[in-house]
Amino acid sequence: MFLTATDGTKIAYDIQGEGPLLILLQGFDEARQIWHELGYVERLRQHFRVVTMDRRGIGESDKPTQSSAYRLEQMFADIFAVADTCEAEKFLVWGHSFGASLALLLASRSSRVSRAIAAGSFFGRIYFEERINQIISELNILYKAQREGTLKQLGMDNEDIRWVEERSLPALMACWQATVSWPVVQPREIRCPLYVYAGSDDRRITQPLLARQEEIDAEGIILRIFDHLDHPQEISEIEVVYPAAEAFLRKTTEE
Repeated sequence: MFLTATDGTKIAYDIQGEGPLLILLQGFDEARQIWHELGYVERLRQHFRVVTMDRRGIGESDKPTQSSAYRLEQMFADIFAVADTCEAEKFLVWGHSFGASLALLLASRSSRVSRAIAAGSFFGRIYFEERINQIISELNILYKAQREGTLKQLGMDNEDIRWVEERSLPALMACWQATVSWPVVQPREIRCPLYVYAGSDDRRITQPLLARQEEIDAEGIILRIFDHLDHPQEISEIEVVYPAAEAFLRKTTEE
């Protein structure tokens, strides 16, 4: 299904199941189908009304190329529009990677979130301007090669080329640029029950989390580190990460 956001951008989403509304938010360059392909929707729909959505700039949603289109307020407005379409004032959210950063921001700034899970993100400054500029520069090289038909000359195989062709690189660059001005989240700002998890091999995430464990614990936030999982495996290893997450989410029906 599709809805039109407050700025006219088309947002693609789907809904399955019955129960409390749960919105799933995937990583930066992933489409909503990942939750279906990995088996999350099939399991979660037994207990929740599950929404997967393509954030603006990816998948079947429109792909604006101005960084202003990816302001945090606009990203929030898209999510709230989906919840409004589902006639849900309150909702749960489960995000991974970029989606987890959005989940943390939602949990710290919106009273509409009743429970949140953040997989593969942390508190504090995540998107540093220097690193973002480096990513944008790399994407610019790919975009130039794409337009000139020289992707293979960059040493890209067919799978890499397919990744480029399935995405709007200008939209990705615009979204990255917008994150420079996104606020940071601190544990004390969280306004709802929150479960944060990561893999021990995802050191960029686990190190800042463990460094602030005392502060996180003091705010009643649940933190769990899964042994031997890296960043992609925080979502792909469903048999490992799913049980505790479902148990956390289902507590909303007991409150």
